[in-house]
Amino acid sequence: MKRLVLFVLLCGALSRISWGQNVALGQWETHFNYLSAKHIVQVNDHIFCASHNGLFSIHTADKQVKIWSKSDGLTSTGIASLAFDEEQNLLLLAYRDGHVDLVYLNESAQAEQIKPWPVFSQNPDLPENKDIKRIIIRENLAYLCTSFGIVVLDTKNQQVDETYRYIGPNGMQVSVIDIAFASDSLYAITPQGMIGTSMSPAVNRQYFANWKVIATPAKIVAVASNASQLYIGCAGKGLYLKEKGNWKSVLSSGSQAYFISASESGLTVTLDDKVVLLDPKNGVSTFTSPLFKSPKESVHTNSEKIWVADSKNGLLHNVGQAFQSFTPLQADTTIVDKKDSVITDLNGLIWTRLPDYLGGGILVKNVQNQQRVLSTNVGNGSLPSSIINNLAMDLDGNIWFASDRGIGYFVSENILNAARVDAVLPIYGQRKLFANEKCTALAIEPGNRKWIGTRNGLYLFNADGTELVQKFTSADSPLPSDSIRALEFDSETGNLFIDTPNGMVSYRSNATTSAENFSNVKIFPNPVHPGYGGFVGVTGLKNESIVKITELSGRLIYETKSQGGTATWNLNDYTGKRARGGIYMILVVTPDGSETFAGKLAVID
Repeated sequence: MKRLVLFVLLCGALSRISWGQNVALGQWETHFNYLSAKHIVQVNDHIFCASHNGLFSIHTADKQVKIWSKSDGLTSTGIASLAFDEEQNLLLLAYRDGHVDLVYLNESAQAEQIKPWPVFSQNPDLPENKDIKRIIIRENLAYLCTSFGIVVLDTKNQQVDETYRYIGPNGMQVSVIDIAFASDSLYAITPQGMIGTSMSPAVNRQYFANWKVIATPAKIVAVASNASQLYIGCAGKGLYLKEKGNWKSVLSSGSQAYFISASESGLTVTLDDKVVLLDPKNGVSTFTSPLFKSPKESVHTNSEKIWVADSKNGLLHNVGQAFQSFTPLQADTTIVDKKDSVITDLNGLIWTRLPDYLGGGILVKNVQNQQRVLSTNVGNGSLPSSIINNLAMDLDGNIWFASDRGIGYFVSENILNAARVDAVLPIYGQRKLFANEKCTALAIEPGNRKWIGTRNGLYLFNADGTELVQKFTSADSPLPSDSIRALEFDSETGNLFIDTPNGMVSYRSNATTSAENFSNVKIFPNPVHPGYGGFVGVTGLKNESIVKITELSGRLIYETKSQGGTATWNLNDYTGKRARGGIYMILVVTPDGSETFAGKLAVID
């Protein structure tokens, strides 16, 4: 008996229904560790904070947090340093891999334009280590402290103004940790100590002899200036002021690390366990908190308000007298437990990938301990490689493997007793799938499609691995890295979690677990607002349900099948034209025709 379920979702009804999460189909979400806060900068009434691989901003008044990522248009992950140019309303982001982003903000600290600037990443003359220690903005120029000297960038014209690279002893290339301007001079900290040069236009600062060694009372690790006065931080000693050619102690401290920032109200000094404010008369105010585990940088906004980037406890701020955390909520930031070493198939056989020191391959055994080791030997596995990195069972009960030389699967029927067993190696592009390429991870969708992780990106193939459905790399998607370490698919939500060396992200696939019936079908977004560029999803379906999109007149404009419990529509008809505004019928039939569903979708021009 056919059962008809009539379900109408119109004009915002979805907003009253929770369907698991707010991430749209085909969209990405970061799962970075925001507790590892390292860098901080004030942008008008916002604070921007960078962690090891993440970036977020917070409004200082209402404390609203926004997470920034490659989905917003950023070029990379892993910010080495950042700075704000107030005149241009420009946030300058420098990444550890050498990429630079120019983020032009509006008055609400929202990005109006993001310009990638491969000033370092595409320069073959630079060393591999392009880490940027600090950025100082001065007179419309950005001075970058790098592992190979000082680079002066003209951000308005997007060009390199000058480079002070070989300024060490006898013209040696040196790493610059910090810089400061005082009077008409530029001071730089290098591993060999502090050096200084004149900022006069007549001086060639690229010539090492024009940089003079400046004696300091101890090992110097930070420098700053305020009101033309020069301050330095010395490891294990404290803070010193240069006065009449001599160094005067203004703060004793055993701190090994210092970060000094200047403002009109004085200096903000971040130490190993506290933050100190130094007013123009060198008066000291000290801020401490049990939350200060590893403070890295801090900014003084107004009155006695301090924001601190702590690499253990995230972004901290003193509300009243006590400091509190204002770090974005985060769940798992990595796939810790890989459930791929041992799996049990539909016949009760136990499949185990063997480690290298045991010769590799795959061990198959039953409950009676009858066993067989599948290897690279022809007729006894025919594995493309003995190094197996992942095992997964698909919906047909086949056991798929990811190896150092490609992908394949075994049909488990009679595998322990068969005289000959050979892996099935899918053919794609007239060659074995990923032959001679290291495949690092596998995940199987409810619709039986295969996600494959490699060292060169992420791939989605059809059920038998012969057709490529999608490909993602760090260059064309929010993937933090092309190297995939682990994959895990959440069948209920359709989220694919992707772990990389640069952090974990998730991708909302158009496949979810197949439903038992049509009692909980959802259509989203509904209505579709003008400018929406994503997919319309229909969830709560049975696997391979036939989904038809028609006009109210009954004219068919699109038809598809569900992947597991989800079907999608890109809002285009069969001719590739965007659907016009109006009401559309969504008609669903199970593969065997035993159950149907009818719903409506509103599209607004």
